Amino acid sequence: MKRTLLGATLVLAALLAFGPGAAQAQTVIYAAGADPDSLDPPNAESNPSEAVNRMIYENLVKFDAKLNLVPGLAERWEQAPDGLSWTFFLRKGVSFHDGTPFNAEAVKYFVERMLGPEKPSRAGLYTPFVESVTVVDPYTVRMNLKTPFAFFLNNLAHSASGIGSPAAHKALGKDIARKPVGTGPFKFVEWVHGDHLTLARNDAYWGGKPKLEKIVIKTVKEDAARVMMLQSGDAHLAVRLPAEDIPRLEKDARLQLDSTETLRVLYVGFNCQKKPFSDVRVRKAFNLATDRDSIVRNLYRGRALPASNIVAPRTTGYVPLPAHPYDPEKAKKLLAEAGYPNGLKARFISPMGRYPKDYEMAQALQQQWKQAGIEVSLGTMEWAAYLAATRKPVDQTDVEIFLLGWAPSSAEARWILYPLYHSDQWVPKGNNRIFYANKEFDDYVDKLTKATVQAERDKYLKLAQEVLHREVPQIPILVTKETIGYTKKLKGVINSPLELTYFDQNTHLEK
Repeated sequence: MKRTLLGATLVLAALLAFGPGAAQAQTVIYAAGADPDSLDPPNAESNPSEAVNRMIYENLVKFDAKLNLVPGLAERWEQAPDGLSWTFFLRKGVSFHDGTPFNAEAVKYFVERMLGPEKPSRAGLYTPFVESVTVVDPYTVRMNLKTPFAFFLNNLAHSASGIGSPAAHKALGKDIARKPVGTGPFKFVEWVHGDHLTLARNDAYWGGKPKLEKIVIKTVKEDAARVMMLQSGDAHLAVRLPAEDIPRLEKDARLQLDSTETLRVLYVGFNCQKKPFSDVRVRKAFNLATDRDSIVRNLYRGRALPASNIVAPRTTGYVPLPAHPYDPEKAKKLLAEAGYPNGLKARFISPMGRYPKDYEMAQALQQQWKQAGIEVSLGTMEWAAYLAATRKPVDQTDVEIFLLGWAPSSAEARWILYPLYHSDQWVPKGNNRIFYANKEFDDYVDKLTKATVQAERDKYLKLAQEVLHREVPQIPILVTKETIGYTKKLKGVINSPLELTYFDQNTHLEK
C-alpha cells in the first residue's frame, strides 16, 4: 500500500508539472500502451521494454534515426581481414549509474553472460557465432567469432545488447530485471507495475547533462484513454494512437503527430506440434479465411500495410512474396480434406493494448474465420502474463493460437527467421513460440548466417522466406505504422522504425 501511494504521489506531482512552469521542471509524462516485461536487456522481449531500456542502457554500436550504424560506447571498431574477429575501441570516462566504471572488463562480462550457463532469452544474438571475448587493454576489447557474420554489428546495436553494470548484476541476479543499472542518459527510480515507471536524469552522463529532469512512463492500456491524456495535457506524449482518432488529432494546433512505417509485422501463430495445427492444410485454411485488406481498410483506416511475409519491407533482407488470397470457400474445402468437414473449434488469445487495435483485430479475425467454419474462443490477459503463457515448453503449454508481433531490433531479416522459426529456438530457450521445425528451413538459415558473400546470403534469405510462405506456420496479417502524438513543446523525440519511441540527452521541453 505504501508503494502504491508513493507512486500515485509521484505521478500526481508530475501531472501538476505539466501546466505553467512545466518547461522549467522538464518532467515529461509518456503514455505507453503496456508495461515492460523486463528491464534487463538480454531478457527483455517486448518493445515497451526496449523503449525504456534504450534510455537506461547503451550499446557498443547503435542505430541512428535512419537505422544507420554509428558509434555508441565504442568510438570505433576494426574487422579482421578473415572476418573472424572484431576489435572495439571504447570510450573513456564513462560510468554506470552505480558509479562503477565502464571498460573492457564490463564488455567481457556482458558477452560471457550471453554465452554462459544463464542462457538469457536473447542469447541467440551471440551463441551461434561468438566464440570468445578478449580484453586487449582496459579500453580495447576483441570479439572472436566462430564464423564470419555480415550482420554482426546489427546484433550489437540490438536493444538486447545494452550493457549493464557487472557489479549490479552480481549483486542482484535476476532482480536486475526490476532494478536496472546502465550508462545511459536516464537512471531508474521506481516501477509500480501496471501503473507507472519513473526515470531521472543522469547528471554524470558522458554525453552531456540531459535536459529532461524526469520521465514518468504511464501504463495506459486503453487507446481512448491515451488519446484523452494527450489532448487534455495530462501526457506530453502518447504512443500507438488509434487510426480513427488521427484525423481529429491532426487538427489540434498544440500537437505534433509522427507516423512511420515500422519493421513490425503482426501475425497469428499456431502450435505447430499440436493437432489440428500440425496439418499444413489446416494452417492454410486459416490463412485463406483471413481478409487482411478488410482489416487494414476498415480497422486501421489505411494506416497499416497488408502483409504477405513475416519480414516487413523496410527490413534488410526482405523478399517480396505473392499476396495471400482471401477465399473462405477454398478454406472450407481444405478443412474437409484435413478431416474437418464440419469445421473446427479452437482457443485464440490476444493481447489488449500492446499493439494498435490488437484486440479489435483479434475480434475481426474471429468473425472472419467463422465464415469458413472455424470457431474460436477469444481471451486476453495482462501483457507480462501473456508473454509467459506463450513461452511455456511444448509439453506444458495449452496455447493453441495466439496474436503477436515481431520487429527485428537488429533491423535485418535473420533476426526474424532464426529466433522465431529455427528448430533450436523453441521456447523457453528462444522465441520459437509456434514450435515450428523444418530441416530445409533450418539449413537455409544456417547457410545465410555463415555466408561471406552478399549474393549467397541473399539467396538463402529468399529460400527461407519462401518456405514460410509455403508452409504458413503463422499468418502474417499486417505491417504496422507507428503513429505517436506529442505536444509541440517537446523537442527531440525519437520515433524509430524499430517501433521504439524514446528520449535522449537532447530531448527537452520548450518554455
